[in-house]
Amino acid sequence: MTVWEMTKRMTGLLDFCSLYYTIQLVRCALVSCAVFAAVFLLRKTLFKNRVFLKGALWSLFVPVLFAGKMQFFYENAAGSFVFSSWTGLLMNHRWLDRLYFGVMFLYAVRLLRTRRKLYRRVAGMERRQVDGTPVFVTELPVTPYTIGVFCPRIILSQAILEQYSEKELRAILLHEKEHIRLGHLLFYFLWDILRVLLWINPLLAIGTRQFREDMEEICDWATIRKNGTGGYEYGQLLLKTMRLLQAESKDFNLYATFAGDQEYRSIRRRVTGIAGYKPYKRSAAFGVFAAAILLAIVSAAGIRAGSYGRYHESDSMLVYGFDGNSVTFFDTENSHVLHRMISYDESYVYVDREAFEAYLREHGAGEEAYIIFGGFYKLPGIGGYGYSCYYEADAGERTAKIPYDNQDSDWWVSLMKLL
Repeated sequence: MTVWEMTKRMTGLLDFCSLYYTIQLVRCALVSCAVFAAVFLLRKTLFKNRVFLKGALWSLFVPVLFAGKMQFFYENAAGSFVFSSWTGLLMNHRWLDRLYFGVMFLYAVRLLRTRRKLYRRVAGMERRQVDGTPVFVTELPVTPYTIGVFCPRIILSQAILEQYSEKELRAILLHEKEHIRLGHLLFYFLWDILRVLLWINPLLAIGTRQFREDMEEICDWATIRKNGTGGYEYGQLLLKTMRLLQAESKDFNLYATFAGDQEYRSIRRRVTGIAGYKPYKRSAAFGVFAAAILLAIVSAAGIRAGSYGRYHESDSMLVYGFDGNSVTFFDTENSHVLHRMISYDESYVYVDREAFEAYLREHGAGEEAYIIFGGFYKLPGIGGYGYSCYYEADAGERTAKIPYDNQDSDWWVSLMKLL
């Protein structure tokens, strides 16, 4: 294979991947709109005061990423009606899939640059041991926070270290450790991946704040339970932190009451959640978490079971004639009839000459034709590969034995099947 042929195949493969995955991601994004509506409705109604159940609702987004190849989009009348127009739009305007991946790439770069900037800032901070826990100290008046999925780092403000008692610092550190123990940092990372892949759904970006608030409320309850203090004392600690940061920075105004102040409303919601703390059994909380994970796995497995696989063997067959200038005969309607006259193995096509030539004459075609058969497809009408051979009339044996080029062993065909 020449360099030009290699480049041409790779370009074609990348072009196909762009369309193939964009179609799936757009479908997932549309499905995520319905899931988002369900999550927000439930967290505002039935699960409003159910802290752990409300947090578990966000696991419903996990199966969404497996929904791109569901048979529902093709074999159900409603699914075909709703989603076929989007698929047709992407296939007829190929620049749209490139645009989708371009925006996805820029969005990912933006998030990565923000994280990298934060990591660099933390790397330059002073490192200390507080109650046996390594922390990074910043001069900035910020609330305590933790970054890093695989190597978590806790950041505390210098003002908090100077003005808090050992007991108060222990409670603050416990809160950050609970974020790590409960896997919230990993959840935030996975949510960012979801936002990037399905960026066309703006509701995911809008819902980031609510998602983090629900995780924060779970962490508050877990910290209160583990620390052994009541909700009142813990709430007082939170308010003390806000007052301290307000004193350290004019930009951090806890008591701003003008409409639309998100910081004030977020703190108010958090304090309200702490005030509503009720003792709970750890086994019950773990049960909710386990049930949410199980539901997500079962839902994803159910979706996969009702979806198309990586590829499907095709048993379709068609014939067409070509006189060098134009197609003189084309037939895709009688595949079942063609299968009675034509068969094939891994190397040859076998044609019943008498029956096939009579078929061509009956349909007004010449005695020569191309036969297209077999192969595979990724999704109905999207991607795949077929085989072909050229048939010409001959007075020889009754059954024609025609060799064809079987490229199943070619690397690019194998790669396409794996995608």
